[in-house]
Amino acid sequence: MHRQFKVSGLVLSLLILGMGGSASAAQTKMTRDEYKASLAEYTAREVAAQADIKTLDASIASLKAQIDAVQAVIDRVERETLALTGATEAEVKAYGERVDALLRQLQGLAALAPEELQHRRAELKSVAMELAALRKSKISWLPEMTAKLMRASKMIDDLMMRAPEQITYDVKKGDHLWGIASKPEVYDDPYMWPRIYRANRDKIKDPDLIYPKQMLMVPIAVGENQYLVTSGDFLSKIASAVYNDPTMWHKIYKANAEQIVEPNLVFPAQVLEIPTK
Repeated sequence: MHRQFKVSGLVLSLLILGMGGSASAAQTKMTRDEYKASLAEYTAREVAAQADIKTLDASIASLKAQIDAVQAVIDRVERETLALTGATEAEVKAYGERVDALLRQLQGLAALAPEELQHRRAELKSVAMELAALRKSKISWLPEMTAKLMRASKMIDDLMMRAPEQITYDVKKGDHLWGIASKPEVYDDPYMWPRIYRANRDKIKDPDLIYPKQMLMVPIAVGENQYLVTSGDFLSKIASAVYNDPTMWHKIYKANAEQIVEPNLVFPAQVLEIPTK
């Protein structure tokens, strides 16, 4: 009896599920009129989309024609400008290659740390001078060259700001020359304090006495044929750095005899003249 009840219950459950499924199918079944209405809607959408595509194609064709017309004007202007320069295509190519080489050189300088860039300031000035000479050529009138030269000029301006010849320092309470020179944004070397002192002799009477709100000039750059002595330098080491020959120290000594008391004694912050070979 118990088993018969379980079977009857199972059959009843299946019948209920079947009826539920049939009801669901009936609810989702689309009528013929609904089908025709949906088909008409989708057809109308397709027709509208095709019309939009034709309109967009026409707009694209119009824009392409305008671009071609503008490019034709640009090409004509470039030909006329090239004729005005009086340069050959080979000369223009060589000019462009030289400008590109200088741009690559500037990109290399831009990748340097500020202190290393400072040591390469002479190279930066050399690039600036060469670009100034290139601007005198009529080839610089060509739009492509003008754009490159403007880019190079901006890079030079940015690099010059990163490697200034001098900076100013606003003295604060508790400051002293030793401490100022040791600051990372100044020399990062306390032994360089005499350079600040010598550059501000009109303001500093006693190197042990400076006052808040004094504006000190801090020289950063050195000349192309000069060398800034730092801690640990000596003449043969400097000669090795600038001449790749330590035995040429005597040449530096002779050129700076007035400020070098003894050949084996130089001091941080001295700026030595470096004669050419």
